[in-house]
Amino acid sequence: MKILPSFVRQGWIELGRRAARHAVRSRESLSPPPANVSLHMVISHDMLLMGLLAMRSLEFHTRQHWAPFFHDDGSLTDDDARELLSHFPEGRVIRRAEADSAVTEALRAFPVCRENRLKHHWFLKVFDTRHYAPHGRYIVLDSDIVFFRRPDFLLLWIAGHDETVWLMEDTREKYASARADLEKDMGFPLWERANSGLDLMPKAAADLALAETFLQRCAPTAREYCFLEQTLFCVFGSAWKQGGGLLPKEYEISWTNFRRKSAVCRHYVGPFKNDALFTEGALTFWRQRLA
Repeated sequence: MKILPSFVRQGWIELGRRAARHAVRSRESLSPPPANVSLHMVISHDMLLMGLLAMRSLEFHTRQHWAPFFHDDGSLTDDDARELLSHFPEGRVIRRAEADSAVTEALRAFPVCRENRLKHHWFLKVFDTRHYAPHGRYIVLDSDIVFFRRPDFLLLWIAGHDETVWLMEDTREKYASARADLEKDMGFPLWERANSGLDLMPKAAADLALAETFLQRCAPTAREYCFLEQTLFCVFGSAWKQGGGLLPKEYEISWTNFRRKSAVCRHYVGPFKNDALFTEGALTFWRQRLA
């Protein structure tokens, strides 16, 4: 896509955006949301359409409604919040001001967690999703994921009351520091190439005391601060004694223009991820809706 002339590329992306807007508009009568697992997404104004596409594609391929918790990163407008609830009326939009008050109080005994949450909005994925999860297990979904097939592994995890932790498998390791250094600081081995785009979490695994220790030891020397949140999810999973690991490769992360045919979903990453998400992901899902 990036080698095409700019006007052709932009026209193709706009076609994908139109397809996305059409695909998220209609809603079917499906099964009710899961009763014992909540779904959470941190979302921004700029990623609103992507987030709606992620949710609608998950809904379509699971054949059930969801009651998502949309966590405002601080950029959502009132119109954005209304639009989210117009598409997912069973859901809840948690505005940033409300969350700052509630989660800051909840983290009173964990000052380093509280401090880092205020530094980077991606820590909302760690602390806010855990705080607002009403059940013992929850799912965290990034807004730049599109589903293409039924996610059987995810549904079996929900149905089985499973207490394991599952993260996506990345194509390369993206942690805040070198894994060897992190393992030395934490005193236990970490999973390789874990990615937090889609997380299946028991609430007990998101241990705030462990998070406090990790941030105390590793945040000051982090080489890439923006990956601390992802690294912390990996720390949670690696330390959890009930098992788990990395999701099957069909839960795909890739930097290419096109996904594998076997992909259940794709987490779009890299500098041209928005291009690929709309030109490949949105157009594919729109065609699936029409079929």
